[in-house]
Amino acid sequence: MNDTKAANERALRASTGLEELDRFLTEEQQHILRLAGKVLGKKISPGDEEYSVALSAVSEAVKSYDADKGDFWTYAAYVIKSRETNYYRKNARTAEHEFPVSPELFEGDTAEDEADRALGRDISDKTAVFVDTALRDELDELDGVLQEYGIDFYDLVECSPKARKSKESCAEVIKAIFTPPPLMNEIIRTRQLPIKKIIERRNVSKKLIDRHRKYLISSAVILAGDYPGIAEYLPFKKDIEDPEKP
Repeated sequence: MNDTKAANERALRASTGLEELDRFLTEEQQHILRLAGKVLGKKISPGDEEYSVALSAVSEAVKSYDADKGDFWTYAAYVIKSRETNYYRKNARTAEHEFPVSPELFEGDTAEDEADRALGRDISDKTAVFVDTALRDELDELDGVLQEYGIDFYDLVECSPKARKSKESCAEVIKAIFTPPPLMNEIIRTRQLPIKKIIERRNVSKKLIDRHRKYLISSAVILAGDYPGIAEYLPFKKDIEDPEKP
């Protein structure tokens, strides 16, 4: 059994009870410290508040982990990043730190496609990729826009498509949105996806649209807006050559 599969199974066992969860968190303390340190770009110790935030994030990840959607530590890294970002935002210290963004946020969990599964934790640790000033500015602006739709940018990983078929269907929805006449003005006006019109344009299910609503709205907003850096992370950007910019 390779390290990644063993880690996934330990996480699943940890979700079966409080005693198992406490044992898991204790045994994985050094790994949690390392992941939190990569996210924040500084050394973290068990006495730091950031460690408490990371510990809570891993506990949350254990409880919501679905083995069918990829490797546990890749998923946990996303949750840690989201919770640490929210922590600094609430404490008005966000400007002092650079926060990570990874292509996997929009592309889904690509760790499950890595050829060398034995890399395990090394792969998940590499999700902490720090952004430059221009991209961080885009993220800050986008986060404010998405708040108007009731969407938190840093929680998008939870509603991003993971399965290949779901990704393809989401791409069809995006194509429908930007097929002339584009539907972006209606989305901006109503803050909702015009599901009936989308289904008329593409053979996709209402259930899929509902499930990935936040992801689809966010992707459409990015493509229709001035977010060239973030747009590069969208797997279907090449399919939307010249989206209408309201």
